[in-house]
Amino acid sequence: MKKNILKLKIDNKEKKLEEYLKPQWSWKTVLTISFFCLVLIFIIKDLEIDFIKLITDSSKYFGDILSRMLPPDFSNFNELIYAMFETIEIAILGTFIAIFLSIPFGLFSAKNITPNFLVYFISKIIIIFFRAIPEFIMAMILVIAVGFGAMPGVLALGLHTMGFLAKFYAEDIEHINKGPIDALKSSGATKSQIISFGIIPQILPSFVANNLYILDRNIRMATMLGIVGAGGIGYELQSSFRMFEYTRVSSIIIIIFVTIFMIDNISSLIRSKIK
Repeated sequence: MKKNILKLKIDNKEKKLEEYLKPQWSWKTVLTISFFCLVLIFIIKDLEIDFIKLITDSSKYFGDILSRMLPPDFSNFNELIYAMFETIEIAILGTFIAIFLSIPFGLFSAKNITPNFLVYFISKIIIIFFRAIPEFIMAMILVIAVGFGAMPGVLALGLHTMGFLAKFYAEDIEHINKGPIDALKSSGATKSQIISFGIIPQILPSFVANNLYILDRNIRMATMLGIVGAGGIGYELQSSFRMFEYTRVSSIIIIIFVTIFMIDNISSLIRSKIK
């Protein structure tokens, strides 16, 4: 008798749980997926993309280019390494400028600690503006204004990625634990003390992780900014393409890959130590 009562109770609980469980494939899910499929089909049709033709026709051209790129030409290895080192320097300096500028904008654009709405609104407009303009456009403008060399690349990377870092910092600050902040406020701590002892310790791991991500990204982007005259190994890559020196192009690509691979592993090691 007790077993039957227990089974009845379990069955009743299961029925109650089933009332709260929603099916995985509701009509809303199917409608949403169908909508996105239609959007993708429209985009493919509008852009006149034929994937079958792309695969069949382009394979022979890729094969021809790859055959011209092999074997890699490392005859000017020292020159390429110096250009790669210059690219890393551009990325590091650009990242430093981005960090320096994004800290105050990140603080001002965080809703929970911003002084007032006007400061918040102006900060948001500034970081969105610099995030919206690609590095290439900034670099092209700065090359005209400043001249060829590393400086346009440094400024373009610094200003553009400042918008990203400030956004990351603001989001991290908005999601911090309010307990330490309230405790510091109740003890009469100043604004700078609250930031130093209540906010920074909580966002430090993500702060370092975001900076390392931006540095990794800036190194990759710095290689491309050389194409518009911003210095570094990108300039060597552009020159090699213009001169149809495909074996030299492959050697530059290998150097870029090895550099990014090493930096990615170093970044992962630093992140693991901080956690």
